[in-house]
Amino acid sequence: MQRFLSALCAASVAAVTVPDLAFAQTSTQANTGLPSVVVEPPTRKPTKKRQASATAPRAAPRAPAQAAVSTAPPSSGAPVIQTTAGPVQGIRALTASSATRTDTPIEQIPQSIQVVSRQLIEQQGAVTVTEAVQNVSNAQAVNPFVIANTDLQQLKIRGFSAELWRDGMVSMYNPGDRDGLVNVERIEVLKGPNAILYGGGPGAPIGGAVNVVSKLPTDKASQEFGIGLGSYQYWNPFFDINQPLNQEKTALFRITGEYTGNNSFVDVLESKRYSINPTLTLTNREDTTLTIQGFLSRQQQQAYQGLPVYGTILGDFRAARDLYIGPSNIEPSYSKTHGATVTLDHQFNSVWSANIKARWSQSEFDQLSQWAFGGDAFGATPAFAPSTWLLSNLEVFQKQQEFTINPSVKAKFDTAISRNTLLLGADYSRVTDRGFMTGDNLGNTCFLTTFACPPAAVDLQNPVFTIPYTRPNPSAGAEYAAYFNFDNTYTTKGGYAQLQSSLYDRVHVLAGARLANIDISYTENALVVPSTFVTDTTKLLPRAGVVVDLVKGLSAYASYSEGMRWAGFTQAVARPEPELSQQVEAGLKFNINAELSGSVAVFEIHRDNVPVTIALGVAGLTQQKSRGFETDMTWQPNRNWSFLGSYGYTDATFAGAFVDSSGVIPAGNKLPYVPEHSGRVWANYKFDPNVLPGWSVGAGVYAASSQYVDNANLWKTDGYYTVDAKIGYEKDGFRASIALKNLTGEKYFTPYAWLGGQVAPGAPRMVYGQLSYRFN
Repeated sequence: MQRFLSALCAASVAAVTVPDLAFAQTSTQANTGLPSVVVEPPTRKPTKKRQASATAPRAAPRAPAQAAVSTAPPSSGAPVIQTTAGPVQGIRALTASSATRTDTPIEQIPQSIQVVSRQLIEQQGAVTVTEAVQNVSNAQAVNPFVIANTDLQQLKIRGFSAELWRDGMVSMYNPGDRDGLVNVERIEVLKGPNAILYGGGPGAPIGGAVNVVSKLPTDKASQEFGIGLGSYQYWNPFFDINQPLNQEKTALFRITGEYTGNNSFVDVLESKRYSINPTLTLTNREDTTLTIQGFLSRQQQQAYQGLPVYGTILGDFRAARDLYIGPSNIEPSYSKTHGATVTLDHQFNSVWSANIKARWSQSEFDQLSQWAFGGDAFGATPAFAPSTWLLSNLEVFQKQQEFTINPSVKAKFDTAISRNTLLLGADYSRVTDRGFMTGDNLGNTCFLTTFACPPAAVDLQNPVFTIPYTRPNPSAGAEYAAYFNFDNTYTTKGGYAQLQSSLYDRVHVLAGARLANIDISYTENALVVPSTFVTDTTKLLPRAGVVVDLVKGLSAYASYSEGMRWAGFTQAVARPEPELSQQVEAGLKFNINAELSGSVAVFEIHRDNVPVTIALGVAGLTQQKSRGFETDMTWQPNRNWSFLGSYGYTDATFAGAFVDSSGVIPAGNKLPYVPEHSGRVWANYKFDPNVLPGWSVGAGVYAASSQYVDNANLWKTDGYYTVDAKIGYEKDGFRASIALKNLTGEKYFTPYAWLGGQVAPGAPRMVYGQLSYRFN
């Protein structure tokens, strides 16, 4: 068995470096194989190194000041479980390493941080990362219809676009199978700029980040195999294999994988996606650990452009909710990625430790669509009343290659009045980004300029798509359009320092700064005269905050932070200025008897040089601001009940006037795609072993208010809510569940980021089941 797994390890790590692979079978998650632990209160000064744990080895033992929690949970509550991403009590994670790169208790970090634990994902029967992120206040994830999208930041946090990270490193354009859950240990949501610790890829996050933390190998062998089945021919086979490779357990291997295939309630759409994630850990179980994480994933589906606002949320007719715009035999679009992350940890002594993390990745997407455009030049309104749109074949292609390295050193030391963690580091990242967007207007250029040609059009009241899709080609003559064709290089580098100090065990201070540099070389070949724009910007980005423990279980905090990042893809006609942001945040954090915990926060964020689309393939730079309020909490009063609640209010506006294709956009207009109010509640009950052993039931509601679809605030979707429920059973390694989504069958639309003026229908009532068995 060990020989087989050793060979599997070598083959799978090598496999992720090749671009393509046949669709593979997939998996959901597996038990971490880690024992339950009760985290003791921190001691002032350790007298000896922490003994080697039976859990997955860590190179650097945590200092007492950074212990997972300050008090043990009550005997009646959920036990604390040690996972490879940190301790978890029930559905509540106790630390979030991505916020500080140290395993600091969340209550001691002066920032709003929420963690969606693996336990919560399973409890709710979530089937995508998108669904799991809805548990967090003021966070909106990517629409599941998106297959390949030029929007670099599809996530929204506090009204602004946010980064997606995987294991603390940015995921450019969110390629491949972005929604698979088989390899997810937890999802950490950081709100606002996080400049000090993260500067690779596009630069330091300016709006927030969602960090998807992967599973890691443990020293306890386990194998899990399962399958999910659901509405619209959904099926999702998956596996999770964890195996020590030698008796000393100094070589550990884990591989997860899943395949997902499904149709859609939208006509024509058929999705296929897979991911394979091998991980090898080598350790001496004392002071050094090397972890190699490979990843390979692909998704394909017909590109979905949504539906026009006219005919859905306004107008004299209604298009079918399940309408797919385009011929039914159009070639599927795809998005894929592969690469590897290498992490080396070493503990020099009881004070100093070092970490080096590096990643190489390559990604690519190709989006093919037959676009319906109308009187507004984007597609929101018909070209001819009441319901006729013109058609154009589009292709968007993009390919990226990235290398990032981030070395750091950490020192943990005590003084007479404080416990301290000093972090020093640097990073370097180079991204090459090449792509184009082309179109074939199918005779409509001739029609609109000379009226000598028949239009290529479709009536969305009685849609018939007779014109086949063909890739745009210069042979189309005047009908061919090259909207952009770029060859960019983004280089980011910087150094940072951060100090965390706990004074008298009551005041927790965080202070630091990052000297960041962004070097952008942007070559646009689609202009009449090909041009190269260059920006080389260096800026000092500070971060500071303090948490004060007011009374036991209640603390107040305040913080200030800045961010800077490059704006890729859409800077077609101007010098690409970096985006900048500043945030002020204050709030309360509470943890009452390790049962009721959470946070309340107010915030204000300002952003400059934010690109928005003002014409097809062209972006303008704007100023934006966001302010609001939010609260997130969990309550676990005993071993049976668990509750989650979140609510967010966001007032996100343009801070300065600008001009786009619809005219002058005044300062004060609301940002599109942002609900002013949104929130989630969830309750779960696990039956006592002497009543219904292994059974649990849960239900919850997600709600969001109306959202604008466009910069001019002409069109707005209605607010909506969905009700979900789940029944689960688990015993002796066997797990079964049934999850119902949108139980009441609500019909609603949400804004859809295409070329402007589109919405997407919400999913109808759907049912998902899952069966799995774990071998230990």
